[in-house]
Amino acid sequence: MAGLMKVITGEMFSGKSQELARLVLESLGQGHQVQVFYPSSATRGSDRDLERRLPPHPRLSVSSVSPGTPGAMADLTPASADVVAVDEAQFFSKELVNVAKAWRREGKLVLIGGLDQDYLENPFGYMGDLMCIANEVVKFHAFCAACQSADAFVSHRVSSETGQVVVGESNYVPLCQDCYLSALEVREVPVFVD
Repeated sequence: MAGLMKVITGEMFSGKSQELARLVLESLGQGHQVQVFYPSSATRGSDRDLERRLPPHPRLSVSSVSPGTPGAMADLTPASADVVAVDEAQFFSKELVNVAKAWRREGKLVLIGGLDQDYLENPFGYMGDLMCIANEVVKFHAFCAACQSADAFVSHRVSSETGQVVVGESNYVPLCQDCYLSALEVREVPVFVD
């Protein structure tokens, strides 16, 4: 029987990891064996990390993996796991797309969480590819940190760093499109060069 892939996306502070944790706990409650992965480089060290949201459970395994080696996740996934969850998927290499498809072909429920765009409104990593092949995509939104009334649409970087990947929630605020455009007028728009 074929599996199912669900992608949970949105900007920072929108509740992606919270939803992923809820789905994992729901799966455990239904008696499923669950394997959870997150990139070793993306630990924020906060209570918002997926690993800290999940209590110890005999049918749950949580592993950090180097973002450049998603194939290791396939090797670490026990055959008995019928649910596999990946948080912060935007940091993993393209190989994650094939690994996720393989899990689904094996009949697993595949839960993917990650940012859909970076702080410059560009697609982030291979989330777009994962969203295209998913059976279901859910996009969450935080409230805009500036106006407090609109849904955010981007994780606006407030630090001066210019690399695409800068981990740490203190470096970002969720902004709606109007507040984001206003913030860009105040300072020069950074350009990420790969």
